[in-house]
Amino acid sequence: MKRVIIVLFWVFIVILSFQKYLNAGGLLEKLSYAESKLHNMRVEWSKGWDLTEVEGFINRARSELKVGRISKAEAYIDMAIRIMQAVESKYNSYPSLKVKNEPLALSNLELAKLIAVRTIKNGIVGYSWGQTVAMKGLLATGNWGYVKALVDRYVEKDIKPKNVNECAIGDILLTLYDMFKEEKYLKKAKELGDFILSYKDKLPSGGIVHEPGTRQLWIDTVYMICPFMVRLREPYREEGLRQLYIHIRYLMNPNVFLFHHAWDESTLSLTQHYWARGNGWMLATLVEIFPYVEEEDRNYMEPIIKSMASILSKLQDKSGLWHTLINMRDTYLETSGSALLGYGIHRAIQLGILDKGYMDVVNKTLKGIRARISEEGDVLGVSEGTGPGDYIYYARRKLGVFLHGQGTVLLFLGGFNNE
Repeated sequence: MKRVIIVLFWVFIVILSFQKYLNAGGLLEKLSYAESKLHNMRVEWSKGWDLTEVEGFINRARSELKVGRISKAEAYIDMAIRIMQAVESKYNSYPSLKVKNEPLALSNLELAKLIAVRTIKNGIVGYSWGQTVAMKGLLATGNWGYVKALVDRYVEKDIKPKNVNECAIGDILLTLYDMFKEEKYLKKAKELGDFILSYKDKLPSGGIVHEPGTRQLWIDTVYMICPFMVRLREPYREEGLRQLYIHIRYLMNPNVFLFHHAWDESTLSLTQHYWARGNGWMLATLVEIFPYVEEEDRNYMEPIIKSMASILSKLQDKSGLWHTLINMRDTYLETSGSALLGYGIHRAIQLGILDKGYMDVVNKTLKGIRARISEEGDVLGVSEGTGPGDYIYYARRKLGVFLHGQGTVLLFLGGFNNE
C-alpha cells in the first residue's frame, strides 16, 4: 500500500510538472502577443499614447517567467494587455459624424444665402472669436445689414476687450468703416489696437500669450489680431507684423511648411500635430494681410503660402476635405478647417500668388463642403472650440453646428461672388 502511495505521488508530481510546462508554453504565446501589440502601438506613439506602464508590466512578466513564477507572469501580461486595449478603446471613441452624403442642388450664391439666413435666424450673441468669424462670413456674402446692427450695439455699449479673442472684431470694424466712413468704427478699432499694444502677458520673444497665465503661443492668435492690426497702419501695423512673424518662427515646421498649434515656454516644447483649423487660421491671415504690406513682407509671405498650398494639395482627402489633424488620416474630416484652407488657397489664386491649377484643390474643397450643408442651412461636421492637446484630445473633440463653422463656410463661399 505504501509503495502504491509513493508511485501515485510521483505520478502527481510529473503531471503537475507537465501541466506547468504546458502553461508556460501557452504563456509564452501570450507574452509574444503582448510584445507584438506593444511594438505595433509604439509605431503610433505620435498619437500621444503613454505605454510606459505597459512596457514595465511586460518586463516584469519576463523576469517572473525566468524564475518559474508562472501565475505572477501571467498576471503582469494580462495587465499589460488590458491597458493596451483600454488605450485603443479610448482612441477609437471618435465623435459621431452626422453629415449629408448628397449636396443640395443650389448655386454657390443660393447656398450662401441659405447658410446666411440660417445663421441670422439662429442669432449671434456676443462678440468673441466665433461670433466675429460668423459676422465676417456674413459680410463676405453681402449680408451687411444684420452685422452693422450688431456692431452698432457693440460700439454703443462701449464693450472693452478682456483677451485676444475679443479683439478679432477689429477686422469687422474696419470693413464697416470702409463701407460707411463712420468714424466711430475706426475709433473703436484703434481702441482694440491700443489694447494689443499695451498687452502685458508676453513671452521673452515678445509673442502674445493667447490664454493668460499659460505661457503659450497659440496659432489662433494670428487671425484674431494680425489682419486688423496691419489694416490699421502705424503704429499698429508694425506690431501686427511682429506678432505674425514671431508665431511663424515658433510654430512653423520649415521642413513641411505646416504649423503646430502651440509653443509652451514653460516646457520649451511644441504641440505635436498639425491641426487643420489652426493651419487655416494662419493661411487665412497671410492672404488677408498680403494686399496691405510692402514688397519686402510679400517676399517673405509668398513662399510660405506657396509651400503650404503644395503640401495641403497632397494631403487633401478624396472627399475634398482635410482631416482635423491634417497628416493623420484616421482622424475625422473637419469642415471649418477645410473651409479656411480652401478659402486661403482660393484667395491666393485671386491675388496671383498661386497659379490657376490650384483651382482643382479649391473645387474639390467646395464639393466636399457642399455635402455637409443641411437643408436648413446648418454647416455640419464642425469641431467645437479647441485648445492645444495630444492626439486623442483632437480626435475626440465634439462635432456640431457652431457659429465659427457657419462663418468659415460663408467666408469661403464669398470668394466665388464674382466668378
